[in-house]
Amino acid sequence: MLKEFTCARLYAPGAAAWDSHIMEQAKEYMHLQQGNAQVIESEATTAPRPAPKQEGCLIFDEVRVIGKIMWNSKSQQMFGLAMSPADLGKLQDIFMSMDPVNKNQKASYVLQFLWRDLTSAKDVIGPYYTFEGTLGYKNIITCLYDTMRVFHKHHFIVNSIVCDGASSNLAVIKQLTGSRRSSFGVLHGEPDRHKICAHFRNWFCPDVDVFFIICPSHQMKNMINALWQSKQGRTKQFQKSLYSGGFGWTAIELMWERELARMSKNIAREVPRMQRSYVERDAWTKLNVPPAKIMQQEAVLAELMQYANPKGEPKPLNAEETLLTAEYLLACSQLFENGMLSHSIIKDGNSAILNNIKTGYRYFESWLDTLLDENTNRQVGYSEFKPSAPKETRFLSWQTWDLLRVMFFGICGLTESFHARHPEHFIQPLRLNGSAVETLFSQFKHRAGGKLTSINYETSLRSVMMKQSKRSSVHASGKGYRDVALQVTEVPLKRKVAKSRRKE
Repeated sequence: MLKEFTCARLYAPGAAAWDSHIMEQAKEYMHLQQGNAQVIESEATTAPRPAPKQEGCLIFDEVRVIGKIMWNSKSQQMFGLAMSPADLGKLQDIFMSMDPVNKNQKASYVLQFLWRDLTSAKDVIGPYYTFEGTLGYKNIITCLYDTMRVFHKHHFIVNSIVCDGASSNLAVIKQLTGSRRSSFGVLHGEPDRHKICAHFRNWFCPDVDVFFIICPSHQMKNMINALWQSKQGRTKQFQKSLYSGGFGWTAIELMWERELARMSKNIAREVPRMQRSYVERDAWTKLNVPPAKIMQQEAVLAELMQYANPKGEPKPLNAEETLLTAEYLLACSQLFENGMLSHSIIKDGNSAILNNIKTGYRYFESWLDTLLDENTNRQVGYSEFKPSAPKETRFLSWQTWDLLRVMFFGICGLTESFHARHPEHFIQPLRLNGSAVETLFSQFKHRAGGKLTSINYETSLRSVMMKQSKRSSVHASGKGYRDVALQVTEVPLKRKVAKSRRKE
């Protein structure tokens, strides 16, 4: 017990060291299934509760860890030392005794896995892997294979994989799905020329297909950043047609100027949560979710639509550009705000959430089809449209378009495959999000005082796992813990009574 609370029993990197932990989680899941079966027997037969199937998604993400010794460029001093200056001199003897053939370098990156059940609220923290440098796609595939193997050994089935849109992750997706390393391209002569394969056969459960899904939060930031790039002097200049004008971030900047004018006149703002930093977007703002999320919400869409279509007044000169920008953001809203990031559930292939996702995707597909069809018989004087060219400015970059297609065909394929096996269950899109692993990283950094290293990563991870196990043991959802009276030793708070009432 002392080792448990002092974090002396640490989990080493790799899947082999996590076999016992996954086994314990499998036993807990068995108790969950048994408790659910008892609840089903006690409930009315008219609305039985479906039993958990131990099938879910595997989420992975990487985090950069810092060295134990750090240099403060402001004070010109080292801090974070684990030894005294006298003890540091002994490190030379340690390094001299090491085998020069073997590489002995500190870990710079950690790859963390998390399994999330799609048929219950169960989450299982998976193994982690340390690397000296940036991760290549071969390293990720090896870690993915080992992690799926140890989960399958204890009957945790993986039906989907969620990751961000890093170039190495995209290379993994194309390698496992049998696609070429470059852009997915266009399938000429096919009914759906933009369709791609976003799944592969599960290595340890051949009856289940594993679908790749790009993290919706990351993809939403990619789409808003792409719109920000569409401006004079930047890398993009979006056009819905080869012969039409462009649209982009200028409409957002003008919207902010109108907001400033309203504030100067003491008029209520149309977009109260909008900030200057959300419009100017520095490097840190581009990495945050709220600045991207607000751009495709109803307040921004309503302001742009109202400005482009004023009632009883002539339209402004930039009305067309503003409407095109609003249509772009509306498609993003259907994909994310009312789709992948919605709090609703997907019961079947005709669910409203899935229809919103399809509508949003069709906008970008129709946009690309228009440019491709016009490029076939383009007029003289117009440059050729090449969607896979790095310098193409009239459409999304091929990396962003490939990631969007992976997310779309991944969620559509998972919905069809999952409901074919478990028609009584539903899918909650919010569980298919990489923010779950990033939340773990935030907890690790908070415990480490903001300085997460390869040394304290293990203790931070163990501390979070202990808290989760204690929380699950105290709050047993299958036993109706909300109906149990709390046993507290403190005197309950008394309601304060006014002096006038006391005199009475």
